[in-house]
Amino acid sequence: MRDTKSRRRRQSERSGIALIIMVLLIVVFGVIIWLDPMSLMKGSDSGMPWNEEDRIVRSDEEVKQPKEEQPEIFHNLRFRTDAFQNDKLRGRIVVYMLTDGRVRGGWWGTYKTKPEITWEVVQASFKGNIDPSKIYKTEDGEDRSKLYFIAKGKFLILETNWDTSVVRNLKGRIYVTGWLDDEYIAKGKVVLTSDKKSYKEYSWTVAGEKEGFVPDFDGSPFKVLF
Repeated sequence: MRDTKSRRRRQSERSGIALIIMVLLIVVFGVIIWLDPMSLMKGSDSGMPWNEEDRIVRSDEEVKQPKEEQPEIFHNLRFRTDAFQNDKLRGRIVVYMLTDGRVRGGWWGTYKTKPEITWEVVQASFKGNIDPSKIYKTEDGEDRSKLYFIAKGKFLILETNWDTSVVRNLKGRIYVTGWLDDEYIAKGKVVLTSDKKSYKEYSWTVAGEKEGFVPDFDGSPFKVLF
């Protein structure tokens, strides 16, 4: 009888401890949600560029220059190339990297996202800067010689459905990010989103060229530059 009572007492104690833990977890989650309702959803998009907007320096602030091991920007550089999504052409992009660390550029093109749907980029420009503080990391370790850059802007796309003859405007944010190596080759991404939930992501790679004239990119597509 004593063994039976002891087992019941131990089971009761374990149940009580489990109940206390559950209550504590509920309280913790409740506090987190009360302080930040979106906090439990941030993990799914933690690597997206809109979570790094704090890296973009205001126009009245000075951009930090590259560290000793990172490529220095002695001349204004132009990166101009095609963007791709799974080997499918997704327009053209031009990125200018200035000696003061500022970044600006534009993206344009006409392509099919589906056999019956055509996208025509009416407007897509962006501005940003380099950020020497971000370190390039992979499964193999760190590479402190690469220089990170990030920029954002707005896009306007004309979508045509040829099956239904429906035409509509798509608006949202464009983000351009990437890494510059010591040979001045940039590998970047173009990310388009209207709601920061769903998005399109395109990739590009090209070596930089010295450039004297740098347009302002005030919202025009600047197709002539491509």
